[in-house]
Amino acid sequence: PQQSLLEALSLLGSDDWEQKEKGLFSIKDLAGSHSEVLLCSLRDVCLAVTSEVTNLRSKVSYSAIVTLGELFATLKKDMDSEVDEVVRVLLQMLSNSPEFVQRAASQTLGVMVENVTPARAMTALMDMGVK
Repeated sequence: PQQSLLEALSLLGSDDWEQKEKGLFSIKDLAGSHSEVLLCSLRDVCLAVTSEVTNLRSKVSYSAIVTLGELFATLKKDMDSEVDEVVRVLLQMLSNSPEFVQRAASQTLGVMVENVTPARAMTALMDMGVK
């Protein structure tokens, strides 16, 4: 599992969008099967996935958003520290993206609200929503 995580992060660093998709799929898979591995590198994982949310290829953007949803669903309150950055990027995607990406961003925000500490979610949404 640790090796899979390293490979996934390496794929996300690729310039090839198909490699990025494979990396996102691997992280989503690890979240479901070996979430403890992700906890050790949670900051790096979240930064790598979040940076792909704004990818110009909407398929990669969509996959990154869905992956974040899976991270929130499986890691729950362990994701509290990542909420601010994720909310900022997801709110941005709600206003200037294809409809299917907007829908995914909205769903992931919902999953986030259901799984992180309520005060954390509320504060991030209010802070980022005001900007």
